[in-house]
Amino acid sequence: MILPLLFGIAGVATLLWLGFWQLDRLAWKEDRIGQIEARKSAAAAPLEPYFHESGPLEEDNYRRVTFEGELTEKQAHVLTSLKFTGAGFRILQEVIWNGKPFMLDLGFVPEAQKDAPRPVGPVRVVGNILNPDDYDESFTPDPDLDKNIWFARYLPMLAEKLDVLPFMVVVETAEYRKDGAWVAYDAVTPLPVSVNIPNDHREYAITWFSLAVVWFGMTAYLLWRIRQKTV
Repeated sequence: MILPLLFGIAGVATLLWLGFWQLDRLAWKEDRIGQIEARKSAAAAPLEPYFHESGPLEEDNYRRVTFEGELTEKQAHVLTSLKFTGAGFRILQEVIWNGKPFMLDLGFVPEAQKDAPRPVGPVRVVGNILNPDDYDESFTPDPDLDKNIWFARYLPMLAEKLDVLPFMVVVETAEYRKDGAWVAYDAVTPLPVSVNIPNDHREYAITWFSLAVVWFGMTAYLLWRIRQKTV
């Protein structure tokens, strides 16, 4: 009975350890999501302390900021789709802020409006710093530069191809100057950032603990069977 007993103890201990490890991961993930939600929903702060020419810092991802800049005609159109609307494009438009060019993610337009004219000139923005993670080197095609069709918001590639800095702000609200007054930038539908970080650690923990109970039960049954045969 010694070998099955040791095997059972080792199995239960391992499964319990995995379950408690998932609980630790759950606490870490919830804390991380809480920090991101706090940055995302906080009062908009001036952009200057959080702007870095090399790209957003991890601790500033999703941070809510505000600034004024100058929109240019340079754009990138990222293929996407919107629920209940269908296929279309995210409109990324260059903005010059303190002499530094980077891209604004202005939001969504249907396919038919891809190449519609859009405002240029002074703009003031409330939005969130974002380093998008929708690029996969193995699966994402290269952009079709002739048709200005992109398949991901990949900051290093945008910077290389469009001669901008690898930095992005996703617009929550924007206004531009028209006839001397500030007017809402309504040429696109804003797509404010959302936090979509997978958090399945509770389910994983329940799975490991359940397997530990099953392993314990199977070990106890095996030991009982061995005991019955040796009595």
